[in-house]
Amino acid sequence: HLQVARPVCTLGDISGVTPGKAEDSHNIQTMPHIIRQRKNRYAEGKLYYGFRCERTEYVHDFELTSYSMRHEGTGAELWHIERKDANNVFSINFRTTPFDSTGLPHILEHLTLCGSKNYPVRDPFFKMLNRSVATFMNAMTGPDYTIYPFSTMNEVDFRNLQKIYLDAVFRPNLDYLDFLQEGWRLENNELRDCNSELVIKGVVYNEMKGAFSENSQVFGQNLLNNLLPDNTYGHVSGGNPLEIPKLTHRNLTDFHQRYYHPSNARIYSYGSFDLTKTLKLIDKEYLGGKTRIDNSYSRIPQQQRWMNPRNVHISSRFDNMGAAFDRQNQIAIALLMCDVTNIQESFELNVLSELLIRGPNSPFYKSFIEPNFSGGYNQSTGYSSDTRDTAFIVGLQDLRVEDFKKCTKLFDETICKTIEKGFESQHIESILHNLELSQKHQSPHFGNALLFNSTVLWNHDGDVVNNLRVSEMIEQLRKRLHSQSTYFQEKIKNYFENNAHKLTLTMSPDELYEEKFKLAESEMLKHKVNALTKEGLEKVYEDGLKLDSSQKSVVNADVLPCLTLENVSEPPKWPKLKVESIKNVQTQICSVPTNGITYLKCLFNITGLSPEEIMLVPLFCSVVNEMGTTNYNYREFDKLVLTKTGGIDFKLNFVENVQDAKSYKLSVMMTIHALDKNVGEMFKICQELLRNFKFNDAGRLEMLIENYISNISVGVANAGHLYAMLGATALISDAGKLKSLLSGVDHIEFMKKFVEANKTTDIMDMLGNIGNKVFNKNHMRVAINSSESVLPNAINDLNNFLDTIPTLKKKNEVCEIKFNNPSCQQYLMNIPVNYCAKAFLAVPYLHPDHPTLRVLAKLISAKYLLPVVREQNGAYGAGAKINSDGIFCYYSYRDPHSTKTLNVFEETYEWLSLKSNEIDEQALFEAKLGVLQQLDSPIAPGNIGIDFFLYGVSSAMVTKYRTRLLSITVNELKPAIEKYFHNLPKHYGKCILGPAIDDLEKKTSQKWKIVA
Repeated sequence: HLQVARPVCTLGDISGVTPGKAEDSHNIQTMPHIIRQRKNRYAEGKLYYGFRCERTEYVHDFELTSYSMRHEGTGAELWHIERKDANNVFSINFRTTPFDSTGLPHILEHLTLCGSKNYPVRDPFFKMLNRSVATFMNAMTGPDYTIYPFSTMNEVDFRNLQKIYLDAVFRPNLDYLDFLQEGWRLENNELRDCNSELVIKGVVYNEMKGAFSENSQVFGQNLLNNLLPDNTYGHVSGGNPLEIPKLTHRNLTDFHQRYYHPSNARIYSYGSFDLTKTLKLIDKEYLGGKTRIDNSYSRIPQQQRWMNPRNVHISSRFDNMGAAFDRQNQIAIALLMCDVTNIQESFELNVLSELLIRGPNSPFYKSFIEPNFSGGYNQSTGYSSDTRDTAFIVGLQDLRVEDFKKCTKLFDETICKTIEKGFESQHIESILHNLELSQKHQSPHFGNALLFNSTVLWNHDGDVVNNLRVSEMIEQLRKRLHSQSTYFQEKIKNYFENNAHKLTLTMSPDELYEEKFKLAESEMLKHKVNALTKEGLEKVYEDGLKLDSSQKSVVNADVLPCLTLENVSEPPKWPKLKVESIKNVQTQICSVPTNGITYLKCLFNITGLSPEEIMLVPLFCSVVNEMGTTNYNYREFDKLVLTKTGGIDFKLNFVENVQDAKSYKLSVMMTIHALDKNVGEMFKICQELLRNFKFNDAGRLEMLIENYISNISVGVANAGHLYAMLGATALISDAGKLKSLLSGVDHIEFMKKFVEANKTTDIMDMLGNIGNKVFNKNHMRVAINSSESVLPNAINDLNNFLDTIPTLKKKNEVCEIKFNNPSCQQYLMNIPVNYCAKAFLAVPYLHPDHPTLRVLAKLISAKYLLPVVREQNGAYGAGAKINSDGIFCYYSYRDPHSTKTLNVFEETYEWLSLKSNEIDEQALFEAKLGVLQQLDSPIAPGNIGIDFFLYGVSSAMVTKYRTRLLSITVNELKPAIEKYFHNLPKHYGKCILGPAIDDLEKKTSQKWKIVA
């Protein structure tokens, strides 16, 4: 992916996101409130600018009208979803089937966005990031598809981006120098010395080295390759680093000509903007006059079914932040299911998979998780519908090699037992209720979710419209379950018991894994160099100089479209909030259309807890709703929660004072939502948990703790830049250090040592004491978002609920921040890339200089860090940001360099001074647009008012901030540059995540703390 998606943005997002598992943005669970429009704009059979409307349908579940169209001349498909939604989406999709592991589709995705016929600018994609207010911009390569999606609420912006994207995919330049930059190249280590040794560079090359430094990624890729080995899925679409250098520029241009042909394209449009303008543009500029070709060459056949199960064992890197070496193994058992185009069957198998693995009432949870011989489910577990053939996968992480056989035996026993006993009706109902609730749960990114959820099915010519009729599929399943009590058991017999297409994949760490990779990489490089003639060596040298010159040349971006101040002058309008005192608890009330759902948030200030107790709060949040209550055991409570609500979530919040950054508050936030008809039950469930939580099952708690530690240890490399920024921030103040101890790399090490030093029964008592102190009405605030008609009853239920919450002695609610002297630290990781960060204290959100620094962060990212750290030096990503707490951060992502990147950070002031003439009104305005993307990002109805609730920042304050942002002049930047970037900051920290660095202190002239 070229750019990380920007979901709903709150102040928490600019405060530095806590690393962890990314939410699944492909989950079509949410949608905004809409007003039904039943009148069809386009009629079946009619022609509209070269596109014939073949199918028109209304889908009641999501209150949308679907139009399926096909271009007469080329056969290109266009699917338009008409919906009264301000956040409009557009995407061009291609079926791109790799036939080797050189990463051709992935590198082509990068090159496609590096300039085109109408926009011959180097890297217009990244330049458009700051000429737009897109709510989402990306490009993605899947196992057998490449998609180019964007979304925006501004129609001028929509038309601008549409032209950029269409020109990029249909008329890209595919320049050779861009291939060298984005894909791979040989280059002299000393660029201007033709006799210096040759090295391999390239953005995608380094990206994939970084991607495969994460063991879960290695495991998942091998699972796909070995379960579906016969066709395109046997290859690595993203690229195997050792195979990438086999790719030629000619391979890439030939592939584009064939696979990016309009006949192989699927175009997606969603929202309320006029479709006819889109159709006219596509036909006139790109498809008109083109001829249709047979696209069957890109179709993917089903995998030939095996006659016997298979076993595969692979090696992985030893993760020094993970479990002990003998426990750092993984296993997965995968079975091929059905054709993804069999919609009802795939839907039912998805439900069956949830029944089998989700929560304490599922058979595999009971047999695999509760015996506590592992770190819990691995990241591959679940129902996979990402390919032509779907699959069921259940796997474990952090177990011993001797437990592999135990797993396979337990798997067979679990299947046999489930066939014999079936499922409890309440367990089935809880899964189906969750599906039904998910249809009503609202998100401002529904159009993107619908696209991502439909891409694979559409890619294989499946019926994407009927796939949206979720309620009909649920109803059909209910009927089948009613008429045949053993319906699911028969499915298990067919797909599990009698299925020979079964793969058992195991993975174990190899202490020499990294050395073996380096040796293979060295041999590959040696082979490449030895094959070069004298002329070839000269060409490598000359190409390096040409690329360097191209990268450093000043680009005239005037040809690219850009919004104007007039397009963005109006701020978003949000519903008003009402704040009342209910039973002496400050309650924030938001009346907003929520599509039949009520959202509740309870915030408990915990700043007064002891330091020892605070350190255990992340664990407390993870397990408090997993232990059951006085009146319900954990299995009963899980069923109760999921049959009446969308689940209960607890999260630790760390909030610095956004006025002066001199103090902070800690709190625990409980969130829950339910259908309006179940609001009363929702409050009773909350009451039951907060009043009657219990920690009295040492065996279960021990298992939950093992799983917790295993899960926080996974994915560090994938979010390495976030951990690096937390690590740098930890050096600035005691608040930053505490934040890292609660959610950074330091937290992983703390938890491991804590569990080793304490008995489970003692931890159980500590967590119980924390609960008794946290759920205190004196430290409580509430936010409730619901529709106007439901609020009176909901508030009445809230009154009754608050009566039951204990009122304890009020404790300290604010803690003063103490700042540290500058320092540096490195977290050693056994990976081939680095994640670098520098952080310094500037000013917080409500300071008048904060908008100026936020604009400068965008300028520095776009004009300095991306060209130097990414384009010239080969890192996958780099940037700068300022958080609401006043911490200004630089970062790099999947970076082949470390000290070299830190030097780039250090030279920011020199660049700002040297390039001051480039920071003109246009550059300033583009930076402002980059900030507005976050400020004006759409917010789900259930989250409206969250900034005021957590940070005390009202919509009036945000509007004032926005006004200040738009009023910043070029002349105002100069004093800010002098004030914040000229002299060495008083409080700063530097952090690197990555392999050991020779002479680190000598290279940086600074002392470094090394954390092994």
